[in-house]
Amino acid sequence: MFRLLPDLPPHVVAFEVDGTVTKPDIEALFREIDGALARGRVHLVAEITGIGGMTLDALRTNAGKSAGLLTKLGQIRRFAVVTDEGWIGTLAKAQGALVPSLDVQVWPCAELEDAVAWASEPVAA
Repeated sequence: MFRLLPDLPPHVVAFEVDGTVTKPDIEALFREIDGALARGRVHLVAEITGIGGMTLDALRTNAGKSAGLLTKLGQIRRFAVVTDEGWIGTLAKAQGALVPSLDVQVWPCAELEDAVAWASEPVAA
């Protein structure tokens, strides 16, 4: 299952993953990210409770859309990863180390509200 989390500030894109991700899921996520980027800097929240993989179409779409974001990495400032899976947290922290302008923080699932609050803070200039 994939779902976008509602009722957040316009600079925050939040989503939940629990199971298999499909091409329509990826397309919906990138529509939200692109819309937020059009307004300025963006903060992301990913609540990952389980990963059942991605369909082949989703993988292709994700690769293409992710490549398009490379020129906009400086606009994505915070990435809150919420998970109880240790390996996902480790991977997220490694991603943050590779992108100097991206502040990646990891929270356990029980602290989703704290992660959303952190991501919802105003975007720094």
